[in-house]
Amino acid sequence: MARAILIAYSSPVSGQEDAFNDWYQNTHIGQVRAAVPSITEVSRYRTVDPTGKSDEIRYIATYEMDTDDVASAAGLLGAAGQGGKLDPTDTMDVAVNPPVLVWAQGV
Repeated sequence: MARAILIAYSSPVSGQEDAFNDWYQNTHIGQVRAAVPSITEVSRYRTVDPTGKSDEIRYIATYEMDTDDVASAAGLLGAAGQGGKLDPTDTMDVAVNPPVLVWAQGV
């Protein structure tokens, strides 16, 4: 089976972590899954600095897909965003620590 993954890094606006997580879990993931039907599994993680030197709040979401057609999956996600099918939130930091998307194919 062909496979690919989307790794999304994002951060909440300071003081908005609970609202950000609520939006991500209860709105955003469902909308992304609806936009990209090849997504089979979604997991989220909060980064941790094992040295304790950084208190930066950063989340990682992994979207596993049963396709290796990354271009089509990215196109579907982009079209959903342009078409207003992905609700924005003011709880996501888009200025200081903006989201980063990384697409990868299985090897």
